[in-house]
Amino acid sequence: MSDILLIDDDGDLLHSLARALSPKIAPLTLCGVSSVDKAQATFRSSGPKVVVVDLCLDEKRGVESGFAMLEELRSIDATARFIVLTGHGSRAHGVRALSLGAASFIEKPVDPLHLAAVIKDAAIQADLRRDHNTLSQRASAQRAQQFIGIGNAAQRLREQLAFAAATRQPVLLVGETGTGKGLCARIIHESSSVANGRFVHYQPNFGGADLVQSELFGHVKGAFTGALEARTGLAVEAHLGTLFIDEIDETPKEVQIRLLDLIQERRVRPVGSDRHRSVECQFIAATNCDIDAALLSGKVRRDLFHRVAYNVIRIPPLRERMEDVAELCSATLKRLQENNRIQVFHLHEDVQSILSAYDWPGNVRELQAVVENAAHRARYANRTVINPQDIHMASSCDRGPVSRSLHDRIEELKRKLIQEAVAECRGNHLQAAKILGVDRGTLRRVLGRVVS
Repeated sequence: MSDILLIDDDGDLLHSLARALSPKIAPLTLCGVSSVDKAQATFRSSGPKVVVVDLCLDEKRGVESGFAMLEELRSIDATARFIVLTGHGSRAHGVRALSLGAASFIEKPVDPLHLAAVIKDAAIQADLRRDHNTLSQRASAQRAQQFIGIGNAAQRLREQLAFAAATRQPVLLVGETGTGKGLCARIIHESSSVANGRFVHYQPNFGGADLVQSELFGHVKGAFTGALEARTGLAVEAHLGTLFIDEIDETPKEVQIRLLDLIQERRVRPVGSDRHRSVECQFIAATNCDIDAALLSGKVRRDLFHRVAYNVIRIPPLRERMEDVAELCSATLKRLQENNRIQVFHLHEDVQSILSAYDWPGNVRELQAVVENAAHRARYANRTVINPQDIHMASSCDRGPVSRSLHDRIEELKRKLIQEAVAECRGNHLQAAKILGVDRGTLRRVLGRVVS
């Protein structure tokens, strides 16, 4: 393994340069190769921080051989820094080398002291690039892991998000409130090629068209009353990053028209200006409404929908992935332990039954709130386990804690179904029993029970 790779078809010059550089770049290590095939193999096996490559590696191909080597090695690892050496120096060759990703272009004969200084600086830059990539990948992996789920629905969603991040096409996230649309947008951004850019999240909040246009596209000074100074706009701030518009269906019609220009033409025009500004960004929109109904009513323009809906990703509600409830609860408790030092570790088995029998209209957000609240109640009672009396659903405020067992809840459901069947049959128990597929004795026994 070597930090520096020298590539030159002149073996004598290569050895001479290696001997001159070695003591000047210590503790960095160095190796040299004189053939194209060996250069590729060595680069792949050692992963050097810096590559010093001669521009003319093949007499028949001339400088094209060096340019080809530069392109090929950069395609393998773009974090390495490349220094081009050549005896065929020209301004045009230098510009081309830099445009292909070279960090420096130096003409022969080269001063070893100068080259050593350039190499050491390039090695530092390579380390910074690799550290940044590692941190970015770690953050992306951590973000992806935040979408908790072991079931097929969660796995399928993770695959859809990965595809959306790879394509850079516009994305429309569709899902109920609390399903995690904002989290999914973040995952797409942090897994994409624009992860180093800004993630700009905007929600119209029922603002008027003038306000929303100003916030999204900016305005020039004096564009309207109160515009005392120019404003850049969120779309421009998202340049080379991601613009995420939540509740796209609440965006005024006038703004939807201008979003077409942003998505299709990659440009915006600030309010009051006659000039456009180029914007390159990943565009993600989200809605919790029935998109078909919104299109039918005209709330969302069809032309905007067709521009955004290259990737339509439906985020399933929690009631469709109940197999993930236990894991979501564990993740919530772990976060409380790490961030709030709340030492509550487990859920009583009856609590698991209660949570699994609930339909979660507020989805993951509601589940997290219920578990967090229960953990605080357990800690207040000096317990490390959440008991049924700690569970309070938002929709059950009037009933107090949900402390019934799963058996009680099932019995209550049976009783309700039987009562409905008896009512439909106008009190005829025999007919109701036939409809439900039970005997009349069972029907009477269930109706006679009182569920506390």
